[in-house]
Parts: sequence; C-alpha cells; structure tokens
Amino acid sequence: MSLSWWFSDLVFNGCFSSILHDRLAGELVKARLMKSSKQFDKALEVIDNTLHRLPNHPEALLLKAQILWEGYDNYPAAKACLQKVIQKKKFKDEQDEIIYRWSMNLLNEMRQAKRIQHARARKDRGQG
Repeated sequence: MSLSWWFSDLVFNGCFSSILHDRLAGELVKARLMKSSKQFDKALEVIDNTLHRLPNHPEALLLKAQILWEGYDNYPAAKACLQKVIQKKKFKDEQDEIIYRWSMNLLNEMRQAKRIQHARARKDRGQG
C-alpha cells in the first residue's frame, strides 16, 4: 500500500479530524459545481489542490478525469486519472466500488467517443 493510499485511508476512516474530512468533501463539491458551470479552469485548480494532499483519492481522480475530458478533451490525461482508480482492486466500502464502476463507465465512453472521432476523421480524409 502506497503512502498516499495509507494517508487517504487515515483521513477517510476517521483517524483524522472530521473537519479535514468535511473540508475535502467541500472541495469536491466546489469542484463539481464549477465543472457543471463550465468553469473548468477553476474546477481543475480546486481538484489539483485536493490531489496534491491526497494524490490517489478515487473520487477526486474521477472528478479530475471528468474535468479533463469534458472541459479540455484531454483523453490521455483523463485516461491516466481513471487508470489510477481502476488499478485499486480492494474497496473499503460501497462508495469506492461505485467510484470504480463510474470510472470504468467513463473510460469506456471516452474510448467509444475517440473511436467515433477517428472514424469521422478517416471518412473526411477519404472524401477530401
């Protein structure tokens, strides 16, 4: 287990103050609201600050992937975030399992969108 996962487990299993947990939860809500308002730069800044403290936090990684994909069409960076979530095979609770499934679904959606983009580009080159 890496140090960051260990730290994340300490924070979210109640070994640290609930104030820290609440603060991190608040940061995730803030980033989600910014993302939904299309304020991708601000959302990314908030989530990067969160991930600076907890680099392998599954929910934060999923949110960062969503921001990178929806806001910047940055498939490689979004995919890297999702792969970090997917690589974690043990779930401490149902929420971790849900985040894992959402990450798998988003990765599959992104791959499908990329296949469609490539097919359109090949078709456009063939007609040009």
